[in-house]
Amino acid sequence: MNEFIDHRNSDLWNMLNNKFEITIEKSPNQEYSCYTINNTAIIRVDYNNVSVDSFTHELLHVYLKSKEFYLGASIKLTLKQSKISQRLLTDDLLEHIGNSLDHLKMFEIYKSMDCKKEEFLLDYNLYKFSEQDSMILKRQYRLRNKINPICVDFYIGKLIALLCDPNDNNDYTEALKEFEKQDSDLFKAVNNLIEETRNYNIDSDDIFNSYRDIASNFYSRLVKWINKNKIS
Repeated sequence: MNEFIDHRNSDLWNMLNNKFEITIEKSPNQEYSCYTINNTAIIRVDYNNVSVDSFTHELLHVYLKSKEFYLGASIKLTLKQSKISQRLLTDDLLEHIGNSLDHLKMFEIYKSMDCKKEEFLLDYNLYKFSEQDSMILKRQYRLRNKINPICVDFYIGKLIALLCDPNDNNDYTEALKEFEKQDSDLFKAVNNLIEETRNYNIDSDDIFNSYRDIASNFYSRLVKWINKNKIS
């Protein structure tokens, strides 16, 4: 256990241990991950690739829960109010949204702890918009002036991946123009979700400022977008 703790994350580890019953397990797939429910947290680690930085990443997921930041879960529950959004957005996409928004809040804290940026994500150095992605967006998103429902999941998931990419060396200026050109309303809905999350203060005790408002705003924008468009 001690191999995952050093001067960078020891305070965080001790603080979280006072709030959660944390169990460390061997990862079944050689990837670091965590699962939390109530005051219990399970962190899975790769003993063949011991990394304090990767372990700290998982601790920060638990840290967000300690701050009662449940935006991903709130979005999932809110979107289930709409049968249409359930049809368009898969469970995998909703998991991706929640995870990406967590990462958005975690990364600055992670950097402030002097952890290695390149170990924040397995695909940190990967440029996340390929030529094939561009072709899907241009040729398959709209069919005969109707939005292809299969591609809505792709559009939102890929756009969030670009907007939440922590690697500043990845320039998505042209890619983002493609997304906005294909569907400016959906682009704004997703972009506003990212900006509201980025600006949300997890340390605020303002009862009128809740992560639930971010989920509700995103839901409202999606409903307006659905009602405005023809989806085949």
